[in-house]
Amino acid sequence: MKTKKLIIYGDSHFAEMLAHYFQTDSVYEVVAYCVDEAYRTRTEIAGVPVYAFEKIEQYFSAKEHWIFAAIGYKSVRTHKRLFEKVAQLSFPIASYISSQAMVDSTAKIGKNCLILPGVNIEPYCIIDDNCFVNSGVIVCHNTHIYAHTILAAGSLVGGYVTIGESSLIAFHATVAELLNLGTETLLAANSLLLENTENHTMYVGSPAKVLRKHSDTGIVLS
Repeated sequence: MKTKKLIIYGDSHFAEMLAHYFQTDSVYEVVAYCVDEAYRTRTEIAGVPVYAFEKIEQYFSAKEHWIFAAIGYKSVRTHKRLFEKVAQLSFPIASYISSQAMVDSTAKIGKNCLILPGVNIEPYCIIDDNCFVNSGVIVCHNTHIYAHTILAAGSLVGGYVTIGESSLIAFHATVAELLNLGTETLLAANSLLLENTENHTMYVGSPAKVLRKHSDTGIVLS
């Protein structure tokens, strides 16, 4: 039963996919999309209207509507910046947790989080705001994932791990237990991380080693 009305910030294919999840597997009814006026190229998506972000509060009441920032992660700093832009509005911010995910009752999930089907989040985990946890991810017990972090499909994070803000653990990568990952850590696909990481650094391989720094650009996927 739909008990809440939702506005999706974003109009990409990624935003459409997330709208599908909300529409088919949550209490939210997607009633609108919004995007910055300078980037708005269409007026509706599958019959759902697309509004200018700058005017969204004129059309919808924050007492009756929620919002979700469906921003992809080609640039993780952009993923963070646009969430912070949405957070300045008056709307409460939704999260999506799939009915096909296993999330322990002791886990704490922040705002604008995405927990897709097949995810397993074990006891006493903390997942801060604007984290996207994709299909098939396992987050082991007592792990803290800081805000704006992305866990790509099939990745595994061991127990008692901390992952710094705005990090990205790529497809099928593994983080061993008892590790501390710095801010903007990028662990490449299929890599195995066995050591703590430095801030703004990419690690590749099994065992993973430093490949390069990205202090200036942040994590940007080609």
